[in-house]
Amino acid sequence: MRTDKLNLAIKKAMGESSKKVLTKLLFPFRNNFILFNISNRAKNEQVNLDYWDESNNLGDTLSPVVVNYMLGLKKIKPDVRIDEKKHLYAIGSVLTAGIQDATVWGSGVLNAKLTYRLEKRKLDVRAVRGPVTRAILMDYGYSVPEVYGDPAIIMPEIYKAVPLKNRKKYGLITHKDYVLNEKYEENKIARLNICTDDYQDFLNQLVSVDVVISSSLHGIILAEAYGVPAVLLKPQIDIVKYYDYYYSTGRINFPMADSIEQAIQIKPVELPELDTIREKLKKSFPYDIYGEEQN
Repeated sequence: MRTDKLNLAIKKAMGESSKKVLTKLLFPFRNNFILFNISNRAKNEQVNLDYWDESNNLGDTLSPVVVNYMLGLKKIKPDVRIDEKKHLYAIGSVLTAGIQDATVWGSGVLNAKLTYRLEKRKLDVRAVRGPVTRAILMDYGYSVPEVYGDPAIIMPEIYKAVPLKNRKKYGLITHKDYVLNEKYEENKIARLNICTDDYQDFLNQLVSVDVVISSSLHGIILAEAYGVPAVLLKPQIDIVKYYDYYYSTGRINFPMADSIEQAIQIKPVELPELDTIREKLKKSFPYDIYGEEQN
């Protein structure tokens, strides 16, 4: 995990209007760096996996784990040499976190404020996180197949989580930017820290609770992928991505708790049927950009 504090500080200081100006200035050079971090140079003659690595957040750091697993199924090395420089977007709301020309496999849009970054790019879309992202991309003129799924749902094939001895009724997961002011019963609720890149430890803890309460999208996704019912704790920012995921599983109506206390009283929404979604997502993996034939 590489944390670029200076880059984050610059973005915060600039504000939204200045970011639009910077986007225009950097656009001609967009394929030379990763996402919006000009200090992270893209490598020539290989597929560059663009994912957010400027702060600890498990959902983002699972991107290379899942992509490398998919490549391993065909014995392809992640740094295999190809004829040109390419970019791949997989896990995370990275479609608007960068401005590259890219192949898209399961990524999503973060929020409406950043959709201007979708303009005038070359996006080869194989799958998206959900129908909200698909609708937005199509509105910008992109061809988008009706193939949904966050690639994190493939994790149970990659790692078999081992439950801990001391189980608890609830597991509380909060988004990295979530400010938690509410007290809770620590004897009944385990706090799971998703601001980590140790996915094995996190997943072991995850399967050691009966119900997950989460304001983190990947807290919800990973819980459901591993068969743990989950209740969404109302996010404080960027709510679009949550609808995107739930809609991708065919669940138009789902509860959203305003507090931990309320979440405990809510019956978790029924677990989605992920097998079909997972298989369609795997079949859409872009092996061809690595020089291999498609499935």
